[in-house]
Amino acid sequence: MSAYVPDPRPEPAARTGSLPSWFDAEDAPARRDINTCIHCGLCLTACPTYRELKIEPDSPRGRIYLMRGLAEGRIAPSDELMGHLDLCLACRACETVCPAGVPYSRMLEETRGQLHRRAARGSFARRTGAWALRHLVPHRRRMQLATDVLRLGQHGPAAAFMRSALARRLLPRFAIQGFAMTPPLLPRAARRLDGVASDLAPGARMESAPHALVFHPAGKARARAGFFTTCVMETMFPAINREAVRLLVLAGCEVVVPRAQTCCGALHAHAGLRRIAKRLADANVAAFAAASAGPLDFVVTDSAGCGAALREYGELLAEPAAAAFAGRVRDVSEALAAIGLPPAAAPLASAGDRSKPLRVGYHDPCHLAHAQRVRAEPRALLRAVAGLELVDLPNSDWCCGSAGVYNLTHPDMADRQLERKLDSIEQVAPELVVASNPGCMLHMARGARARGSEVQIVHLVEVLGRAYPPPPRPR
Repeated sequence: MSAYVPDPRPEPAARTGSLPSWFDAEDAPARRDINTCIHCGLCLTACPTYRELKIEPDSPRGRIYLMRGLAEGRIAPSDELMGHLDLCLACRACETVCPAGVPYSRMLEETRGQLHRRAARGSFARRTGAWALRHLVPHRRRMQLATDVLRLGQHGPAAAFMRSALARRLLPRFAIQGFAMTPPLLPRAARRLDGVASDLAPGARMESAPHALVFHPAGKARARAGFFTTCVMETMFPAINREAVRLLVLAGCEVVVPRAQTCCGALHAHAGLRRIAKRLADANVAAFAAASAGPLDFVVTDSAGCGAALREYGELLAEPAAAAFAGRVRDVSEALAAIGLPPAAAPLASAGDRSKPLRVGYHDPCHLAHAQRVRAEPRALLRAVAGLELVDLPNSDWCCGSAGVYNLTHPDMADRQLERKLDSIEQVAPELVVASNPGCMLHMARGARARGSEVQIVHLVEVLGRAYPPPPRPR
């Protein structure tokens, strides 16, 4: 771990009592938020890191003590302090159980933002991650190019090298694990969202407008939604984006996909790059306003992490337009449940025995269950599918350890959470596990493969798509 490097140009700090606060005036956690914590300890057993380590500074309450110490000027950043804050998965399970309504996630991101600006740590992994977040992730064309390069590396000598013992000796662990997590990538042409046009129901159509792709349902639209593609879903899981759009159109929704949209900024906010997160939020609010040409009922995403970030644009930007945008954000499960799907065309069945129902386990992604408080809608949609038996995983809302890129930056702690999640899957023995967040899907699928498990980790819309198959394509 690298040594703490003080900011060479310290900014003026606000005074708190007799000591100057370490925080400066830019985007610091509010004292009223810090003081909301009543120290009851209900967060302790909800916290993944405290469950593992039983160390107070690695609990939400303990981390709030550290934030308070910075705010009151009693302590200054150190490697130890920053290590405790970095180890948090930001799963927000503590917010679900907190009786006082402590805005823990917001305080953590604001504190990380202060530390990133003014107490930089210069490890190679940290510099590499920050570079990617600044120069790669916010740019859709660069992400597509990077995906093309990664796809080449999944075949031939490059793939053989990455799977070799030599690679494990020469390359950092995060590179080997990242390669193992990456799903088979499609050619660029197959990643295009407009490819869904051929799978739309009869009478539905796609329109290519200057600022957006627009998908029109057959008949009069029952709702109008903007669709947020997300940088990871459109590169690594483009088929899921297509299925989400197809199902929205099938439900009777007009779907507008702005061309100018960009990354949601969730990873940047988690990493302390608050200024970049705000720029991305501002760009997305403007992109959806310019492309929608009228009011939207919803802004829909199929990524739990992105949805949580989009819902908090009002707090991040403190602007009326951002707050209005955030108020329309819905997970795809919420939108489909609100609009309503037609009766399913195809009952499902077990792949091993067609006389038995398809057994599906449900995992609550942290940023869907804890951040967005969406639990009922995905389950209701699955229970409505004929031939499907839905089972909850034990402790279904415990974090799987993915947490954005946490599984690459803190692989040991991430794998401890993953082992618990895989154990819970084995207890109920489903054929499929629904985990509607890209990080959860990548992390859990890697762990299942490593165990030799045959369970498939899938997105909600993939299961629904089986019950609503697209019409046959003309030959």
